[in-house]
Amino acid sequence: MNDEIANNKTAPERFQFDLQGGSIAGWRWANPSMPPLLYCHATGFCASAYKQMLGALSHRFDVFALDMRGHGRTTAPRPVRLRSWRVYADDIARFLDQQNRMDWTLAGHSMGAVTATMAARGRDDIAALRLIEPVAMPVWFSKAAATPLWPLVINQTPMVRQASRRRNGWPDRDAVLASYGRKALFKRWAPGVLADYLEDGLIEGPDGVELACDPAWEAATFGAQANDFWACLDDAPAPVSVLASDHSSSTVARWARQRMTRKAVLLKVANELTHLAPMENPIEMASFVAS
Repeated sequence: MNDEIANNKTAPERFQFDLQGGSIAGWRWANPSMPPLLYCHATGFCASAYKQMLGALSHRFDVFALDMRGHGRTTAPRPVRLRSWRVYADDIARFLDQQNRMDWTLAGHSMGAVTATMAARGRDDIAALRLIEPVAMPVWFSKAAATPLWPLVINQTPMVRQASRRRNGWPDRDAVLASYGRKALFKRWAPGVLADYLEDGLIEGPDGVELACDPAWEAATFGAQANDFWACLDDAPAPVSVLASDHSSSTVARWARQRMTRKAVLLKVANELTHLAPMENPIEMASFVAS
């Protein structure tokens, strides 16, 4: 199956749909005779980061991928206060409502996997859920995230602090590509994926280019953990498959894998990939989504 997927050459096209105050942007690999697939990206990224993986799926699906609010080329306004990922899930549901099609495969990575699961709850147009490294936090953690003191706690965590302090200004795109290319994080990525990410992950700024996902918004999204992922997984309207990384960066801990297995989730463990598996091996992740 991997050879068949790797040889696909369908070209994507941009699209957008309007919401109050702006629009949600995305990419489509049009194949309208095939079942529809909607893909949702991770925090801080955008749909273009997954172009290799999604293009490889376009012989099996009519593929759509969205830029969430505050990410990529989406211009819909960000909420002032963010305590959960419900705003992202609601946008996914609005998109599905506008399409008026059946038998969707909803797929996503990290935050996108969680929001796809949240959006699927109560729907009758979903055929499958394919989740890559969903952020599977304990129930107590999500309940604590809904309390008034949560911002004081989460804002001191390394992930949120690191995101909020991320550099956000370069003279041009080549400078970003050169800078990121030297970082260990990106050295694991498949050739060309970093350039794909930066295509929509950067926007023009007053002094050059800057991140489309503002570091403060990325930090706010990391901290917005009052999500009912497990309840939505219980209520999933279609079969669920999860890809978990057997790496210290994984957001699907062993206890979460065991819980998923008890819930009849089809679980696959990737032994040589990190949390950023779609960037490291797009073809293998495409094979997972298509399975």
